[in-house]
Amino acid sequence: MSESGNEVEGPEPASRLTPYQVCFVVDDVDEAAAECQERFGWGPFRSFHSTVEELQYKGRPARRVAEVSLGMAGRVQVELLHVHDGVDCLATYQARHGRGFQHLGIDTPSRDKALARLENLGAGLDHLDEFEGIQIAFVDVPVGPGLFELVDRTTGAPRGGGATLPRPAPASRLAIDRATVVTDRMDEALDFFTRAFGWRNVVARSATVRWDTEEEQLARALGTAGRLEIELVEGRPGGRDPYSRTLERSGTGLMHAGGVLADDDWPESTAYHWLDTGETFTLVDWSGGAGALQLRARE
Repeated sequence: MSESGNEVEGPEPASRLTPYQVCFVVDDVDEAAAECQERFGWGPFRSFHSTVEELQYKGRPARRVAEVSLGMAGRVQVELLHVHDGVDCLATYQARHGRGFQHLGIDTPSRDKALARLENLGAGLDHLDEFEGIQIAFVDVPVGPGLFELVDRTTGAPRGGGATLPRPAPASRLAIDRATVVTDRMDEALDFFTRAFGWRNVVARSATVRWDTEEEQLARALGTAGRLEIELVEGRPGGRDPYSRTLERSGTGLMHAGGVLADDDWPESTAYHWLDTGETFTLVDWSGGAGALQLRARE
């Protein structure tokens, strides 16, 4: 566990990373979009088919046919995705896990410079993609394969996956503002995120999470990147908490996205408490995956 707050220099402007999107793999895109709108007040959503006939996946020719829907949850874009055919990191995730929180969409003024910088930090290229003038790179990072999607729109294509999205619905019950990553090597994960996003004085501290009559002591770090707060949590072998159980089921990677619930209409599910900060939250099973959404109580 790191207890020092060594400062690091931020990325160069040409390779700066700005997370702005959370992507969930779902079974049915239309049903998931309807649930997002009705249950959480997200949207409006715009759906389209994405067909990539030629891409390079881990150095080999591949293709992908997917259905996609994009909408807003506060200031953060939500992508709902289902792969119908093909082979890439999205299809691999879907085949292995079914539904879940698959990647972070990250704006950058130069895909290639951002990719080179991440590779220097220990990341690796998963595959390159391009459509409607948008250059994309999926990147394997120390906390998971294909977890970063670098998006370069400097060729002039509009935001929102090739089309401008309508303004977010003002009545959203849940504005997404956090992405949680679970890891089994906090020092390595924190070092990578610190250097990737130019964090200063972000440290991992011992924190206790309590639920029902149980509790677990874990390492936890919080840092801000773009429109999201990034939460890193180190699971424990054999731990009964949700972070450790996720680690055992799927290895390291994105666990859930979250935000503060705008009202007091809490779902009937287990309440968790971080004792050091007083934060209370619950994990929701929905179209985007079991426990893939964290609802935090207003302080």
